[in-house]
Amino acid sequence: MNNKKLLIILSIISIIIGILLRFYIYNKSIVGHPVGLDGEYQFYQLQKLINEKKIPIEGVFLNTPKTYDDEENARVPGGYFYLSYMFKYFLGGKTYEGARFINMITSILVSLIFFIWLYKRFNLLTFAIITALMSVNPYFLYACNSIYNPNNPLILSFIFLPVLYEYLYNDKKFIYAILLFPILALSAQSHFSNFFSIIPSLIVFLIIRWKKDTKENIIPLLIGVFISFLTYLPYLIYQFQNNFESLSKILGRKLELASNYIIQPPQIYSIFLFITNEPGAKYTNGIKDIINIYFGSNPLYIFSFIFYILSFVFILIVLIHTYKHFFSKKMITDDDKKTNTLKDLLFFYIVYIVATVVFYMLGGIGGGRPHYFYSSFTLAFIPIIYFIENIRYTKNKYINYICLYTFLNLISIVIYKI
Repeated sequence: MNNKKLLIILSIISIIIGILLRFYIYNKSIVGHPVGLDGEYQFYQLQKLINEKKIPIEGVFLNTPKTYDDEENARVPGGYFYLSYMFKYFLGGKTYEGARFINMITSILVSLIFFIWLYKRFNLLTFAIITALMSVNPYFLYACNSIYNPNNPLILSFIFLPVLYEYLYNDKKFIYAILLFPILALSAQSHFSNFFSIIPSLIVFLIIRWKKDTKENIIPLLIGVFISFLTYLPYLIYQFQNNFESLSKILGRKLELASNYIIQPPQIYSIFLFITNEPGAKYTNGIKDIINIYFGSNPLYIFSFIFYILSFVFILIVLIHTYKHFFSKKMITDDDKKTNTLKDLLFFYIVYIVATVVFYMLGGIGGGRPHYFYSSFTLAFIPIIYFIENIRYTKNKYINYICLYTFLNLISIVIYKI
C-alpha cells in the first residue's frame, strides 16, 4: 500500500465519501427548526439579537434557563458564538436550515486548513489514513451537521493544532505564537469549559517550556494574549457600564456549584473516544443500548459493530505503542525534527489531561460531558499520526493491514449512517 497511486485513490475516495455523507446526513435531517432544548434556546436568542439590532457580546447560558426570556442565568463571556451564528444565518437566507447548511460548508472549509497542513508536513501515507479516519468520524460529522456552541471549539481545533505544531517545529515562531491564544479565546467564547481545560493546559505547557523557547517568544505570545483581550473588550465595557452584572451571575453560578460540590474528576476519557467509532450517544441502559443499536433493523449493522469494536482495539494498540516509545525515549520517524515536535505534542497531550483533571476539580465543574472537551478533538489524533509515521519507517510490513482496516472502517461507518 506504499504505492503512491493507491494512497492517492484512498485519499480521494475518503474525501468524496466524507463530503457526500455530510450532504446525505444534512438532507436526511432537515426539519426546518432546531432540534433539542439547547438548540431552541440558542436560535431564539439569535432572533432576539437580530430583532433588537444588537451586536452579541455574550454567549450561551451556562445552564438552561426556565423560560426563553429568562435573563437571570449567567452567560458565557464574549460574543463569538452568536456572531458566527449570525454570519451563517444571514448567509443562509435568514432560515435555520440555511444557517445549518452554511455551518456544514464552513466546517468543511476550516477543516481543509488541517488537511492541507497534514499533507504538507507528513507523509502521503499518514495523510491518506488520517483523512480516511477523520472524514467519517462521528463527532466531526455531527459538528458539521448541527449548530451547537460546543461544536465551534471542535472546528477551531482544526486550526489550533497546526498552529501549535508549527510553533514547536519552526525556528521562526512569531506568527504562530501570536495566533495560539486568540484561537483559544474564540473557543472559550463558545463553551466556558475551555477556561478549565485547553487554556490552562497551554499556559502550564508554556511555563514548563519557559527556558526552552517560551522566554524568547514572550513578546509574540503576549501580543496574542492582548489580541485575545480585545475580543473580550466589548463584553468588559458592557460589564463596567452595568456594575459587572453578568460577572456577578457567573460568580453566583460558581457559588451554586460549590454548595453542591462533589470531588469528581472530569470525563477526560472522552479524548480517547474521539478517535473511535463511538457516536457519543447516551447509554441509559449501558451496553444493552449499544447492542440494540447494532443488532436491530439492519443486518449490515453487524459489520459496522465489528469495526466499532475494532476501532477501540486499534486505538488501544496505537496508544500503547506510542506512549511506550514516548516514556522509553525511543520515538523515531524518518526525520529527527518531526520526531521531536511530535514528542512535544504528545507531552502537551499529557499536560492537557492532567491540567484538565486538576482545574476541573479545583473549579468544582463536575464530570462534564464529551462535548466539554471538543477543543482537544484534533489533539486526540496525535498518537495516531506518530504511530503511522513510526510504523512506516520501522515496520513497513504492517502498513498494508493498517490501510485495509482504514478502508473497511470507512465502509462500515457509511453503512451505519445510511
